[in-house]
Amino acid sequence: MSGISYLGYCWEVARSHKHIHSRRLHEAHEEHPVVRVGPNWLSFGKAQAAKDIYGYTSSCSKAAIYDSLSGGGRHLVNISDKSKHSARRRMVAAAYAPRHSEKWEKSIVESMAHLLTQMDRRCTSPLKHGQEVDPNELSFEAMHWSNLFTFEVVIKIGMSKDMRWLEAGNDLVEIANADGITKKISAVQCLHAGSRAAAVLVWDTQRFRLYQSIAKRLSTKYAKHLEQATDWRKAVTEITRERMERFKNGEVLDDLFQPMMVGRRGDDPDINDQDRIAEVDQMINGGGDGPAISLCSTLYYLVKNPVTLGRLREEIDNALSPSDHIAPWSKVRSLEYLKACIDESMRLSPPVATDLLRKTPPEGLKVDTEMVPRNTTVSISAYSAHRDPDLFEDPESFRPERWLIRGEDKLKEMRAVFIPFSLGTRACIGRNITIVVQTVFLATLVKRYEFALPGPNWEMEFEEYFNLWPVKLPLKVWRRDVV
Repeated sequence: MSGISYLGYCWEVARSHKHIHSRRLHEAHEEHPVVRVGPNWLSFGKAQAAKDIYGYTSSCSKAAIYDSLSGGGRHLVNISDKSKHSARRRMVAAAYAPRHSEKWEKSIVESMAHLLTQMDRRCTSPLKHGQEVDPNELSFEAMHWSNLFTFEVVIKIGMSKDMRWLEAGNDLVEIANADGITKKISAVQCLHAGSRAAAVLVWDTQRFRLYQSIAKRLSTKYAKHLEQATDWRKAVTEITRERMERFKNGEVLDDLFQPMMVGRRGDDPDINDQDRIAEVDQMINGGGDGPAISLCSTLYYLVKNPVTLGRLREEIDNALSPSDHIAPWSKVRSLEYLKACIDESMRLSPPVATDLLRKTPPEGLKVDTEMVPRNTTVSISAYSAHRDPDLFEDPESFRPERWLIRGEDKLKEMRAVFIPFSLGTRACIGRNITIVVQTVFLATLVKRYEFALPGPNWEMEFEEYFNLWPVKLPLKVWRRDVV
């Protein structure tokens, strides 16, 4: 069907299956290096394609899907015009620079303190050797708390607003309809509903809006997803307007939003209110969802691999003192094995696992070994790029040590196709922030707590709609005896 319509891939994304669709596509790539996904869309399976399509020297541009997703305004992810993207990126880039890490750390530490209070309340008695985990003691749902933590932190750093979700134990926000009637919504649930609604139909960009109109009439579930997506947008709009009002009232706030209100020379930046709301939407989405996925996945892989966890714990224990209840960024920023564990988790379970679509230039483009005609949509999923056996030996195994090799070109080659944050000029602008968030979070939890999965053969399941969400990670947790 893919030779004549994009509906085949829409169905592939939408249908229920025990494996995520990026894994199914990857399995197809094991036999076919290039797979036609739609009439004008080629998906590649070898890691070299990542450099050719997304790298700094690539002449590809954003594909039409990004224009289809821009109904609520333009932001750094969906701006397809290169000059406009460069101008917008220059507008905000200084706020995302690594030199602000100490400032970000203050917000992270505040939220970490609330998270630790909640975790201490959920601690159980230590698990004895050979003892089975009591289901009633699986008191820490890591995906839930990771979401609360990362979303709270990014809204603090980005918008100077404390949602207090960790204190409350939920992500409920109040929104108002046009008639003034209010209701409470789960912010993350509504965000994810919007992704589900878009991800099953957007691949046929010319008919996307038509398909949505039909789907919401045929499916009450789909209509509910669209309603929740609207609720998410209302919540983001309210956060943005509140922040704009604080600026108009004379508050000078050193956050990620400030450059969208005043330029470095005190001038008015070239951005309208609709685009400001869109940028906040993407800021909270990318800065909350992606890091939460990575934190949950890394915890899972560490608990699943006790030898690896033991080596990491030794590194962290050596770096921190007993009085370091929350890991200081200054002490953990250079821990090589901790960084390797995070990278290896993002290799196996990239937060954005699906294909990122690009369009070849007028002169065409050589991708891997294939010469691709002009104006052709090309892509490779992070899931496939990170599992190329030519670069990643034993690709399905969690082996952080692969990122610590020295004196070889192999590490450079792996880095060149490692795309959890994409590559090149379109790479994730918030990467520096998420590195601090993940490092402090994981170092603190690994030093402070012991964890156990529901059972030795328990496997974490994922759901994929653009992002790769762990369905759940129930853990037994108890305090460590640390001298």
